[in-house]
Amino acid sequence: MARGDLDAMEAALAPDARWRAVEDGPWNCRSRAEILEVMRGNLARGLAGEIDEVLTTGHRTVVAFRPARQWQGAWPLDGGIRYVVLTARHGLIAEMKGCADRAAALQYAGMG
Repeated sequence: MARGDLDAMEAALAPDARWRAVEDGPWNCRSRAEILEVMRGNLARGLAGEIDEVLTTGHRTVVAFRPARQWQGAWPLDGGIRYVVLTARHGLIAEMKGCADRAAALQYAGMG
């Protein structure tokens, strides 16, 4: 993804994968195609950063992503980090859930 190549991400997502925002709404992605469309747009706008931490339990994984810069209008960062919980089904990512902070991510993943 850092190189702008989303092939690996596409292969990791279930066809019916969902991406739920911190607060659910019409902006949620309801398919792999919608997720990839948003990711392409984010890359085109210069989204960059690094993975700060990865925690796994059962079928859920918490990913802490540290953006290189904060995006205007984006949800607030928790100590400079955005959290997403990935839920796997049959070896593919079935759901991505944005969380407001580390505590919410750990709770959603069943770790807190």
